[in-house]
Amino acid sequence: MHLDSGREDHNRSVCQAGVFDRAMTAIRAAKAAGVDGITISPGYAYERAPDQTHFLNRRRTKNLFRAIFTRSDRARRWRFAQSPLFLDFLPGNQTYHCTPWGNSTRNVFGWQRTCYLLGEGYAPSYRALMDETDWDAYGTDHYEKCADCMVHSGYEATAMADSVRRPWKALIAAVRGPRTQGAMAPEIPLDPQRPAEHVFSRHVDRALARLAVAPAGDD
Repeated sequence: MHLDSGREDHNRSVCQAGVFDRAMTAIRAAKAAGVDGITISPGYAYERAPDQTHFLNRRRTKNLFRAIFTRSDRARRWRFAQSPLFLDFLPGNQTYHCTPWGNSTRNVFGWQRTCYLLGEGYAPSYRALMDETDWDAYGTDHYEKCADCMVHSGYEATAMADSVRRPWKALIAAVRGPRTQGAMAPEIPLDPQRPAEHVFSRHVDRALARLAVAPAGDD
């Protein structure tokens, strides 16, 4: 279950009244059954976002998470189901590049290229997704669309890989918690990034057309 904000903002973001209350009911049921953990991730102005003007850039996102993690001791009691280094990345303490293949998505159209926030086409199989996608063309400093992204779909995988390489670093972050003061890690220069290609709508139209003519029973 995910929540985008409070009741009014969440229902508006998913375009359906009552969803917030149903999600809260499901969350309470899960907690009562012993499932207790949350994940957190920043948003950004990805191509399909209907509001392109109010998302934060990377610097403001980092400052926001510093404020969240210092607001009270309550934040330290939240049970995050995420790696300590990803949580430390959010307030600007790690310089990470995206791992765009780290959280692949499959939907009714197929395997989505590349991450679910971009949607630049679909692959017919997981093997085709892995082998035929130019992964080096995506991510912060590689692609203009990714410039302000700090989303878990690409950066949690990077943090986990860093944790495997340097487990002592992850242990320190877990014990200390996200650092909220002091200098931030260097920003990734955006000079090499290629221009954005706005192709999502075209890919969706093609996929819908294929589904409309597919014989009954076909995948």
